[in-house]
Amino acid sequence: MLIGQLSKGDRQKIMTICTIDVHARDVVAKMIAQKVDNAQAFIWLSQLRHRWSDEERHCFANICDAQFLYSCEYLGNTPRLVIAPLTDRCYITLTQSLHLTRSGAPAGPAGTGKTETTKDLGRALGIMVYVFNCSEQMDYKSCGNIYKGLSQTGAWGCFDEFNRISAEVLSVVAVQVKSVQDAIREKKKSFHFLGEDINLVPSVGIFITMNPGYAGRTELPENLKALFRPCAMVVPDFELICEIMLVAEGLIEARVLARKFITLYQLCKELLSKQDHYDWGLRAIKSVLVVAGSLKRDDPERPEDRVLMRSLRDFNIPKIVTDDVPVFMGLIGDLFPALDVPRKRDLNFESFVRQAVLDLRLQAEDNFVLKVVQLEELLTVRHSVCVVGNAGTGKSQVMRSLNRTYQIMKRRPVWTDLNPKAVTNDELFGIINPATREWKDGLFSSIMRELANITHDGPKWMVLDGDIDPMWIESLNTVMDDNKVLTLASNERIPLNPTMRLVFEISHLRTATPATVSRAGILYINPSDLGWNPPVSSWIDRREIQSERANLTVLFDKYLPICLDTLRTRFKKIIPIPEQSMVQMLCYLLECLLAEENTPPDCAKELYELYFVFAAVWAFGGSMFRDQLVDYRVEFSKWWVAEFKTIKFPSQGTVFDFYIDPETKKFEPWSKLIPQFEFDPEMPLQACLVPTTETVRVRYFMDRLLERRRPVMLVGNAGTGKSVLVGDKLCSLDTDAYVVKKVPFNYYTTSAMLQGMLEKPLEKKAGRNYGPPGTKKLVYFIDDLNMPEVDAYGTVQPHTLIRQHLDYGHWYDRTKLSLKEITNVQYVSCMNPTAGSFTINPRLQRHFCVFALSIPGQDALSRIYSTILTQHLTSGNFSGAVQKSAQQLIALALGLHQKVAATFLPTAIKFHYIFNLRDFSNIFQGLLFSTPECLQHPQDLVKLYLHESNRVYRDKMVEEKDYGTFDKIQLETVKKLYDDIEETLEQTKRMNIYCHFAKGVGEPSYRPVPTWEELNKILVEALGSYNEVNAAMSLVLFEDAMCHVCRINRILESPRGNALLVGVGGSGKQSLTRLAAFISSLELFQITLRKGYGIPDLKADLANLYLKAGVKNIGIVFLMTDAQVADEQFLVLVSDFLASGEIPDLFPDDEVENIINSVRNEVKGRGLVDSRETCWKFFIERVRRQLKVVLCFSPVGSKLRVRSRRFPAIISCTAIDWFQEWPQEALESVSLRFLQETETVEDSVKDSISKFMAYVHTSVNEISRLYLSNERRYNYTTPKSFLEQIKLYQNLLLKKGKDLKAKMERLENGLEKLKSTSAQIPSGTRPSSPCAWTPLLDVFPHGAALVIFIIFIIFVIFVIFIIFIIFVIFTIRFRGFWRSEQREMGWGGSSTGPGSSCPASQAHPQLLQLHPKEVASSKNSVAPPRASNGKRPQAEKSWAQKKAPRSEDLQKIPGLLQKIPIINKMRSAVLFSKARRSSRALSIGARVRL
Repeated sequence: MLIGQLSKGDRQKIMTICTIDVHARDVVAKMIAQKVDNAQAFIWLSQLRHRWSDEERHCFANICDAQFLYSCEYLGNTPRLVIAPLTDRCYITLTQSLHLTRSGAPAGPAGTGKTETTKDLGRALGIMVYVFNCSEQMDYKSCGNIYKGLSQTGAWGCFDEFNRISAEVLSVVAVQVKSVQDAIREKKKSFHFLGEDINLVPSVGIFITMNPGYAGRTELPENLKALFRPCAMVVPDFELICEIMLVAEGLIEARVLARKFITLYQLCKELLSKQDHYDWGLRAIKSVLVVAGSLKRDDPERPEDRVLMRSLRDFNIPKIVTDDVPVFMGLIGDLFPALDVPRKRDLNFESFVRQAVLDLRLQAEDNFVLKVVQLEELLTVRHSVCVVGNAGTGKSQVMRSLNRTYQIMKRRPVWTDLNPKAVTNDELFGIINPATREWKDGLFSSIMRELANITHDGPKWMVLDGDIDPMWIESLNTVMDDNKVLTLASNERIPLNPTMRLVFEISHLRTATPATVSRAGILYINPSDLGWNPPVSSWIDRREIQSERANLTVLFDKYLPICLDTLRTRFKKIIPIPEQSMVQMLCYLLECLLAEENTPPDCAKELYELYFVFAAVWAFGGSMFRDQLVDYRVEFSKWWVAEFKTIKFPSQGTVFDFYIDPETKKFEPWSKLIPQFEFDPEMPLQACLVPTTETVRVRYFMDRLLERRRPVMLVGNAGTGKSVLVGDKLCSLDTDAYVVKKVPFNYYTTSAMLQGMLEKPLEKKAGRNYGPPGTKKLVYFIDDLNMPEVDAYGTVQPHTLIRQHLDYGHWYDRTKLSLKEITNVQYVSCMNPTAGSFTINPRLQRHFCVFALSIPGQDALSRIYSTILTQHLTSGNFSGAVQKSAQQLIALALGLHQKVAATFLPTAIKFHYIFNLRDFSNIFQGLLFSTPECLQHPQDLVKLYLHESNRVYRDKMVEEKDYGTFDKIQLETVKKLYDDIEETLEQTKRMNIYCHFAKGVGEPSYRPVPTWEELNKILVEALGSYNEVNAAMSLVLFEDAMCHVCRINRILESPRGNALLVGVGGSGKQSLTRLAAFISSLELFQITLRKGYGIPDLKADLANLYLKAGVKNIGIVFLMTDAQVADEQFLVLVSDFLASGEIPDLFPDDEVENIINSVRNEVKGRGLVDSRETCWKFFIERVRRQLKVVLCFSPVGSKLRVRSRRFPAIISCTAIDWFQEWPQEALESVSLRFLQETETVEDSVKDSISKFMAYVHTSVNEISRLYLSNERRYNYTTPKSFLEQIKLYQNLLLKKGKDLKAKMERLENGLEKLKSTSAQIPSGTRPSSPCAWTPLLDVFPHGAALVIFIIFIIFVIFVIFIIFIIFVIFTIRFRGFWRSEQREMGWGGSSTGPGSSCPASQAHPQLLQLHPKEVASSKNSVAPPRASNGKRPQAEKSWAQKKAPRSEDLQKIPGLLQKIPIINKMRSAVLFSKARRSSRALSIGARVRL
């Protein structure tokens, strides 16, 4: 019956019955084997059994001791799960948890049946089970709404991947689940939930499934764990499941075939290579079994082993990589020996595929057609399919071919594509606003809803072309598995219709979880499946001339195989480039070169080969570069000349040094195309593009490729002129035909920011089409393409948006969620392979034609800079001797630069040791400041060069050791090239400082400063002038500080001069910058941080600076410190300014128009065309000239290193001045300066104190270094801590001085009082001498202070003694006053607590006294122990009486007290007769007194 012709519904019913009956058979067999003869046996009780109750007229389900009412819910004609021992165990666990009013939590790896077992248990009990796919977008309210609905319907909820919800939400969810469980346990009909009373149907069940340990998962809170009963789901018995499913599919020899099936998969898992997309689990097994069933029904007569062998082979081969195919086929041959079953083919469908391939102008090769057919077969069995393969292997063309096939077959296919990584997860699936509970729909959910609403039965594809990561793909788990439903955080459920398919186009599955891999069918396209030939053939077919097509076919076959084989192993490219990309670049270059003017229709085949070789050399070798050891271009050139001898290159130079002259059709050197360079003194050297062989040849190809609208990428290290070269090309474009938009990338660039920048120059055309204004073409220049952040799963978000546009020509509106077709645009990009993410995604990389830019050679650099320097010296009327020495200086500069770059290499600490052409240009920028008065002799030129090289190279350096090494290299290089230079070198050692204020502030002239004294005088005057108009700065201008002022001033005076000052806190970076800016007549601006200060505020401040600098032409310094970088994204704006001068979206459109109108007259006045672009460029250039950025950062920690990596412009577009520790001389001069202001210190010791302070600071520094080397821990001592030391000393000195002064004044006041008192005493009572201490004062006239001090001490002792006596008396009085008197004179019998009485009649009239002997005996005596009630026993009464004081002893106290004079004077104040004492108080008082 199963292999006969049945309807779909009947077949499902029969298969379900077979599945249940096979399980029943196995249970019965097991019971017989175990000889079960009792209904109470566990093997019987553990089965889920249904019974009908006549009494209650209802059906019940029993398992163990749990009983459930059958809910009679109609769940449709759905398949049942194969019931294995693991299923039975899970049933028992889940039903017991429900029986105990708990919830169930199956947990285990992917493909073990957690969700399906829960659903199947629900089917067995007739209860509807709703599956919800949990995600980060779910909050406690959306979860609560689900529980509310489940509670009122009695249905079950299965929350898939429950631990993807954030931990904060899970804590609240625990309370919600507990309230539901408590209501069930208390058998309530309704209960209070989320602020309202709702009805409760007690059959409600809440289940959660989890994949522990997968990416993006959280740990469940303990209060939530306690509510769920865990059930561990392990790998089930595959063989049993396979056997039962084979039976259900109608195969008779199920047991034998199941064993072979599972054996094959186990061997594949062990023997095949470990690929990310291989899955040999339960879902893969099920898919093959479904295929086997369909094959058996299509061909009932074919033996079952042949059917299974064919399904195993044909279903698995599409995902097997090329290297594993022989192993896999060998395994199948061993399991199914002597079987060779032909592949099942649908020739009619294949003919449609071939027609579709030809319609797309592709090559209908057998391998390609086979891949299209395999994709169709996969889509028939699986509703989620991953098309996996490297960049350029033909994934997109396979999918397009199948889609075109459907169109030819009139099946009305629908295709929607989307890159899920081009948007955020919230934008992809939607999000609820937590405040308003308003739902914002997502891109994927809206597309899926639209497809679900299409009524026709044609195939509907959602093509998700982007990297897979768990953060978004796991939200599709319920769509990709058998539930086929998308559950959103808004609790909307969008079904996946039977005609809908999810197609993932990806290059790898490295970041996908096993849960994802197991849910999708895999079509792997190997690089060898397509190769280079079909794309090339398709390109050749598009050429119009027949003879050209024939010649090109021959040439490709001749050159390409050898080139590609060699390139795979031998030569290194500047960045990894896909093989297909190089072939594509060759085709693009041939498009440019095989124009009618170069190759007429009737030309010879040799001419075709000439241009083909020229194009091939640059397509395959253009991305090669020179590293520290090998020049791969030279190596490639040698190999090419030796390998291909048909086209001969000139013998001198490499194959890259020549181009084809269009007139002679022969190779000519590129140097012929180099135009004459005219240096513009007004233009900064950084903006100058000096033509070289390198720039000319790259420009040659750029011109032609951009004309054909092909994407171009220039790759090279910092300072090789990439951006300048591209900028020069784009500036030369016709503004009537082209619009240029520069898009600088940085670490924080996101796809949303990028999309905003890309859409700015676009305007809406017809329908959903967008493009540049009018008929213009738009060129996007993307600088630093590899700078944005790489996420945890290896994706760069902005790149996905660019790739989506390059692949499909559109992107989506993020607000309206509508498609935007972008036309008439093209891309040019630059990239530094040593910065950012180093490389980019190969699927984006393959679109670009890559050219490597290396640093020009020595000859080119010599020619460039000799031209610049010679023009400067000639135009400035320098002396002939100086002009003649220019070439020698160029040799010195090149030699030193080369040695410095080779010696000082970057490390983790010295990350900024990158010496490139920017540094070389900065040196010559300094030389161009020179005047004839400054340079009168060649030696002066050498001195100036030594100064400039120190500023550029030496000021960057971190350690004293590096200083020494540099000085040594510099000295050796100079001596090597110059004779009789010793005297000049000696002068430079003493002092070699050039500055713009050598003649004084306000007289700018770049010249040397003769002496330190003169420099100090100028700077002190400048500081005084500064303090007159600004808040006063107290600066000590020691030598180091003066050097830094000169350095900062030099940077600020340079065109586009921006500075990075690096030093620990308190080094003086800000103060010296303020002084240097004042000397240069520049305003200084710093942001003022306040609460809530963010990016918009910084943009507003920068916009004001732009207007001041660009419109009002005011020079400004923007000073920014570490403390002012409240948000790292502040540096995005600073970096954009440093790199290009432009900050995207700084001004609104109306403000831009105002700026353009403001500068229009000045532009006209300079004789320029006052177009919008020219005016804006003029404004930006002026801003870059007038606005200077000075960054003051600390080198402590890794923050500066991280910033330099994220924002390379901070290092590459600034001049670095590294502040070292203050030298000994600086420490002494600073401390002495502060001590001079301290009046309390004698002048004779100030110098010693300052030296000691400096010694303390330096010694702490030395110990800190020792501490670091021994303990690997840092102790930072900064100039700030030295200043704090001085401040602490001054404060302590002031405080102690004040204390001493106060004491002296107090003593003097006391003496005055004594004198005045002495004068007031009557003469009869005075001593004969006027003052008792007068003789002492006479004897010791200079020791008055000592005498006074002794008297003061005696007085203090006397007062203390008086206070002590008073304390003793009052202690005796008040300690006894509140005690009760004993009825008898003893210790026992009466309470001493607060409740005891003290009759007045028993009080003694006088103080009592003990004899010293009895006091001593009482000290040695021990009090008798107390009873348990706290009282002492009565038997001890005689002991107490014996120790009581005698009356005659007590009567002696007044006589003793009268002997103390002070007591007599105080007798009137003490009322002894009124004190009533207990015996205990008397003894204590006596002891204290004695």
